[in-house]
Amino acid sequence: MSAGRGLVFAALIALSACGAPAAEPSVPEAPTASTAEAPAAATDPAPAPTPAPAVTDDALGGRLYDRWYTGKDFAPDNAKTADAIDGRGGPFGNGSLARGDGAPWSNASGHDYRLKNLFGWDLRGSEGIAGPKYQNKKQVLAKNLLSGKESFDELLAWLDKGSPETPAFGPVLSQDELRSLTAFIVGVRDGKLPHPDQIWTLSASTPGNYTLKSGGDATRGAQIIKERCVRCHGADGTAMLFDDDEYSLGTHSRQKAYEDWAKILNGQPGTKMGRQVKGATAQEMAQEILDIFAALCDRKAFPKGSAKGADVADKDPRCGAYLR
Repeated sequence: MSAGRGLVFAALIALSACGAPAAEPSVPEAPTASTAEAPAAATDPAPAPTPAPAVTDDALGGRLYDRWYTGKDFAPDNAKTADAIDGRGGPFGNGSLARGDGAPWSNASGHDYRLKNLFGWDLRGSEGIAGPKYQNKKQVLAKNLLSGKESFDELLAWLDKGSPETPAFGPVLSQDELRSLTAFIVGVRDGKLPHPDQIWTLSASTPGNYTLKSGGDATRGAQIIKERCVRCHGADGTAMLFDDDEYSLGTHSRQKAYEDWAKILNGQPGTKMGRQVKGATAQEMAQEILDIFAALCDRKAFPKGSAKGADVADKDPRCGAYLR
């Protein structure tokens, strides 16, 4: 093909692609049967964006259960100054929360809105270790979180909106935080996470009102501590003291395992400590926790150090046969 003929051919193709000049408007013809049946051309609407998956970090949920306002601009009103609400943050701006009906929820008992204070470290409310049969905490509520039958969404809504007996956490926690908190409670209740019954038994007649379950492996527990804990706590657990220097790691565990099980499982709010168990099942995680406790019952390997508080005496029933 010559160059001239090629240019003409290209021009014809371009004209065909772009369309010929518009003709004078004319009255449209009535549609035939075939054209009437053809659907009109339409542009499909853009697909709706897929919502991001909700975050449900049950270890974070356990830390929120412990102390949800760590790192937030919230300080509970002081129960010791009953005539003045003098906290900071929250729906009223004064360190108080609202009940489900919108009324302020009093801090007169000093519960400071931590769920562990309202339902105990074992999540059982007044039926558990914080209840009248055991530690008799005045702020504990009647609801047992581990015997409920609510669905995940029902429990989430209850935490979010509150009730006449409980505060609404929706104004101070994000939806992701609320979902994580719900995941922790449901996980313990339904067997995805360790249940306190797998680690310790309630006892009305012993100090601390609990005794450790049998079946712990102190040798394995000491190895877990060596691998995961010594960097912060030191080889013997005395590098970091707790509660105004009252306890070392060993003395705290020997006296308050009902609390420390939650710390080992979930981590410590406001620190880099996260979940310290690696088991794939609730039983495996519970066994790791019990093994750690069995090791920490050795007073020589994990001594008091410079802690101000007393250690447990010989034959203290909390450690039982693990005590050394």
